[in-house]
Amino acid sequence: MSYASLIRQIDAGTGLDYVEARNLGAALFDGGVPELETAAFLVALNQHDPGLDAWLGLHAALAERLPDFAAPPGAFRTVVLPAYHGVRAHPHLTPLLALLLKSFGIPVLIHGVLEGGGGTAAAYVLREIGIFPSTTVSQVNAALREEGIAFAPVALLNPGLAALLALRSRLGIDGWATRLAVLADLLGTASVRTVPAVDARELTSMRETLEALGGSAILLPGCEGEAFADPQRRPDMWLIQDGTSQRVYEAQSTASPVANLPATDARATGAWIAQTVSEALPLPLPVRNQLAVCLYAAGYTEDLNQARAITAINGFGRAAA
Repeated sequence: MSYASLIRQIDAGTGLDYVEARNLGAALFDGGVPELETAAFLVALNQHDPGLDAWLGLHAALAERLPDFAAPPGAFRTVVLPAYHGVRAHPHLTPLLALLLKSFGIPVLIHGVLEGGGGTAAAYVLREIGIFPSTTVSQVNAALREEGIAFAPVALLNPGLAALLALRSRLGIDGWATRLAVLADLLGTASVRTVPAVDARELTSMRETLEALGGSAILLPGCEGEAFADPQRRPDMWLIQDGTSQRVYEAQSTASPVANLPATDARATGAWIAQTVSEALPLPLPVRNQLAVCLYAAGYTEDLNQARAITAINGFGRAAA
């Protein structure tokens, strides 16, 4: 494999075919590419979309290197939430979505980075509400089975992927490695992936990739790149099932300010999340909408309208804990 030729090929905008991308991904994830060439690939792939076949090849290379995470037995699919950025302008609400799903008996697997890159990482907020990163795959599986929620740091998924993500701050870019991480299929057909896109251009490409991969996924423009909807302005939300996609919510044209959102630091966000869940406090509309899609996709309801009706009621018709 000539790294220089592949870099020129990507820079020229001709993309990579499936085999080229799979072989390249294997070398990158196994740490077999020198650091200078690795940085060149990161920059080139950040500037040019390599094409659908290339995304499928890279995804396959990562899938072959993922450990044996196991979804717990039960009637519902596990919802998988990636957390690979840090938020600065909003409270980090991925942990809120996770606890809400857990309250319905739906298992939740969060995977991501431990640092926020200058912002508030999901890991910081999770720590405030008593959810800590697992250190082994067996610990992840046990937490899913016994607690209904687990947090797997990216190094558990693949050390090579973690090393690529660590280069983001050094290079000042955030591109294909993050995108591949959020697309990772950790649990197969026993799960629903929640996949955040950074912008509208990426949204279209990621929808095509998820349709080609199959399985169940929820795709949305993530709030600051994270896997939760902007609590003040609902984004488009797409449900992908078995190769077809359906837009289940359209983006709000105007913002709807929420009065009771917490400050953006981890301690304030964690305290607010704990209170919101335990006292069944009102939720921002976009969070309700995303929760409804998750409930339906996980198999909690037979149709989306039923899930919408459940989440329209403060406290979901249940007494506060």
